[in-house]
Amino acid sequence: MKPVYANTFGLRKVSNPEGEIMEVTLDATYKYMETAMTVTAKGVEAVSTPAAEQVVSIVMNRSSALALRDLLAKTLEEG
Repeated sequence: MKPVYANTFGLRKVSNPEGEIMEVTLDATYKYMETAMTVTAKGVEAVSTPAAEQVVSIVMNRSSALALRDLLAKTLEEG
């Protein structure tokens, strides 16, 4: 059973023709190694391969993205 958490994050943005950011998408992914069975000239072998599973994508407008940034900054300052 795979853990239910994210260990990799990415950002995507959508801008209008003037370059103003219209929305930001935060992608959370769980990356891990899995064992795959493969057939070679030597027979069947178990090979470790990287895999990823999308956990969630959160689409935010400009104001909600800024609010998230401020919340993260405040949380880190308190810790």
